[in-house]
Amino acid sequence: FDYYFDNEVFRFTTDNGVFSKGGVDYGSYILIKTIYKLNLGKSLLDLGSGYGPIGIILKHFNPDLDVEMVDVNSRAIKLAQLNCQRNKTDIKVHLTDNILELDHNFDTITLNPPIRAGKKVIYDLYNKSKEKLNENGHLYIVIRKAQGANSSIKELETLFKTVTVINKDSGYYIIDSHN
Repeated sequence: FDYYFDNEVFRFTTDNGVFSKGGVDYGSYILIKTIYKLNLGKSLLDLGSGYGPIGIILKHFNPDLDVEMVDVNSRAIKLAQLNCQRNKTDIKVHLTDNILELDHNFDTITLNPPIRAGKKVIYDLYNKSKEKLNENGHLYIVIRKAQGANSSIKELETLFKTVTVINKDSGYYIIDSHN
């Protein structure tokens, strides 16, 4: 499918077994829209990248940004690799369920959490993200109020000095966590 964002067109291939296979979900759109013009530092990890729309679009608008994407779903990773090629973005894509295995840290991490996986999994992703952030790094999360935004904020406040809701749209919260 073709996806239009800020007067640019992106082409994505999806398949069964990946999140939001019919198009870029509204939460990811709000996350991208909120942060794509911010200073994202020099390196970004798209955690739980799926078929890659967040990382690919952020890389397009920030060409000097070193972007990596990870997911636990091998089908999603294959699609992300294809979509990186199709959209002419130089992004490293990893299949892993543990970002602590990556050999370096990042200035920015983005996450559209896998709500159906449950709080234990999501909170573990928050903890690991904190460990993989460089000093002054930012974790940007999109989560719906109805799916646990307030409890996520409380959990993030146990990990980070500053936790701020930087955007709200149609029940979606964009949360910026950093030290």
